[in-house]
Amino acid sequence: MPSYGINEAGLQKIYAILFQKKISKRARLTNWDANVLTSAQQKYAALDAWACLRIYKHLCS
Repeated sequence: MPSYGINEAGLQKIYAILFQKKISKRARLTNWDANVLTSAQQKYAALDAWACLRIYKHLCS
């Protein structure tokens, strides 16, 4: 497996190292205990899941 120089385990850092793009983390400090998530929170959660899958596929190829 190639070395990517990843010394930090945060999703945003790993994604930036592998794909040279930033992931917005603005919604992470919002109220995640609410009964209904806002549209921004839903998009943030979906983006996190998508980014994890993209990293996984990249590292497995």
